[in-house]
Amino acid sequence: MNIICQFRKSKNFAAERSSDGKFTSCCRKGKIKLEKPSDALSNDFLLDLLTNPNNPDYKKFHDNIRSYNSAVSFASMGTKVVDFSGGEPYVFKVHGQIHHRTSHIQSVNGQAPHYVQLYVIDSTQATKIRVNHPANEQCNLRILDQIYRFFRQLNLLSDTYRMLPEIESRVIAESNEAGEDVPVVNMVF
Repeated sequence: MNIICQFRKSKNFAAERSSDGKFTSCCRKGKIKLEKPSDALSNDFLLDLLTNPNNPDYKKFHDNIRSYNSAVSFASMGTKVVDFSGGEPYVFKVHGQIHHRTSHIQSVNGQAPHYVQLYVIDSTQATKIRVNHPANEQCNLRILDQIYRFFRQLNLLSDTYRMLPEIESRVIAESNEAGEDVPVVNMVF
């Protein structure tokens, strides 16, 4: 990935260029204009964790990067996976349709909160739940908490999920007031 897009400055493979030498995958040849990110990574711990081998947490973070990613996920990917074992780098083939599994906004049957539910509760409590999950036993509490706070601050989905309990409460109150059955509240992206 050593060819730079003239419009978005993204790194691309040479074979990704169209016949006119411009890239379509990152910005449709300059037609898609994205807001400049708040540069959260430029002054943030994540850039250092990702790129600085001298960071004391660098190796442990890279060794467990999938666990950190899963720990702060809003949903779980579901599909039929065809695994190609033994090759490097790790590759899997998707057979059929990809879908995402998420959770109810409230825990069901006393289960520990997971996925979306962790974005509507107190952040300290959410981080403790994440760290205590067996899949995250190699994750560092401090790093996980920083990543989670990063998401809560900059991810629009996080804001949306935090509003859902308010919406749910309002719909329940309005239904009760009108003497109607409470409808199922859904959020569609």
